[in-house]
Amino acid sequence: MSVNPANPPRPALIATDKDSFAYITTVERWPVIVTKIVDEVYKSRHSLDLSEVDKLKEGKEIIDSIGGLKYQMQRKKPLIPIEDDGKSDIGTWTHVFNTYFKDENWYSATWLFVECYLYRRIHSIFARTKHWKDYDPFFRQKEVAFKASFIAVIEIAKYIDELIYIPKLPADNEKIDVGRIIFHELVQISLWGNSTDLSLLTNLSNDDFKKLQDLGTKRLKELEKNILANDLEKAWNYVSENSNARIDIILDNAGFEFYVDLVLSDWLIQSGYAKEIHLHAKKFPWFVSDTTLNDFNWLFQTLQSEDFFSSASEMERSFLKKLSNRLQSYIANYRLILTSDCFWTSPYAYWHLAEQAPDLYADLCTSNLVIFKGDLNYRKLIYDCKWKTTTPFNEAIGPLSSIKGSPSILALRTMKADVVVGLEEGIEERLSSNESDWMYSGKYAVIQFNMGNK
Repeated sequence: MSVNPANPPRPALIATDKDSFAYITTVERWPVIVTKIVDEVYKSRHSLDLSEVDKLKEGKEIIDSIGGLKYQMQRKKPLIPIEDDGKSDIGTWTHVFNTYFKDENWYSATWLFVECYLYRRIHSIFARTKHWKDYDPFFRQKEVAFKASFIAVIEIAKYIDELIYIPKLPADNEKIDVGRIIFHELVQISLWGNSTDLSLLTNLSNDDFKKLQDLGTKRLKELEKNILANDLEKAWNYVSENSNARIDIILDNAGFEFYVDLVLSDWLIQSGYAKEIHLHAKKFPWFVSDTTLNDFNWLFQTLQSEDFFSSASEMERSFLKKLSNRLQSYIANYRLILTSDCFWTSPYAYWHLAEQAPDLYADLCTSNLVIFKGDLNYRKLIYDCKWKTTTPFNEAIGPLSSIKGSPSILALRTMKADVVVGLEEGIEERLSSNESDWMYSGKYAVIQFNMGNK
């Protein structure tokens, strides 16, 4: 059987299924997201000087184009090719569209493709302009969400500061035991940091964000029962036995989640479990809150800012600045490396990584561990189709498990789509009897590890 974007290894998730989260997403979530883009452009355009005639005109054209996109989506219109915007990936998108989806509409095509197509269409509308091509229509949402994360940001900065400067323990076995505890906590913080996904959480208050980001030790213990498949101990054993090596993180959300990913990176480097960490961001705004290169730069400026967290005390700011200074020293010494590749925003699932992005794949194969963050990365790892929930994780990631040289993989995912693998018998039946939305509510999570095939 040929596996391709229109024909995944199991029946595809498609929005024509009215009982699926794909249908809910297409009917309810996407129109809200697109409407917010129109609102953002309108606000930005309204703030322009009247002398900026060309930019004002382009802003109006963008609003009209986004409105047309929303109309096509809501009326189940046929998908149309993405216009050539001069970007290096346009050939890939054109090929995939013409080969697999030229006769499909917004509901009939595979959900994974259509959702990626939506964000690439949005990007193309901006990319074809002169004055708005670098505009991030989601930036204001990311900024507001991170500001609402103030309490958790400060508490975690204080926590990591204390860890970095704890005295060295005399016995190796004690060091390992302490390292294990810290690794477990920081990885779980990185896991649950994914809760603030702005593509799903469209109307949260500051109090809502505080509740989502309550990630103290006691709270982590309570949340651990919601990790339905937990390979954290396997991951720790692997990392502790293969220390001082390269680790890669395929990033998900900007703001708070990216911040806790940096905190995890800080500790891994300081403690000697990682020699260098490569962070993989998106090349353009993607799925509302995914981390871009600009989000990376903005976060560092924010951590050093005297004004952003205006209520912070001098000591609280000092924790943020010390963290930021350490991270910047890693960057200067090539121990923390930010990178990006068009493959992460392509229409392909990660089963096609080796064939579609051979240089990227070869580079990842030199890593000791590749950590995939969040829901979309998980969906692309297992091809976003109707697997049995008891399917082994290594089977569902296909070639990334079986190809000679494939790297070790750790998936950290809070569940926000109706696909999951690697569960024990009976879990699906138990949860389905009480919670119809358990697969996509964000309440549950998985931590799944695969050794690879070095």
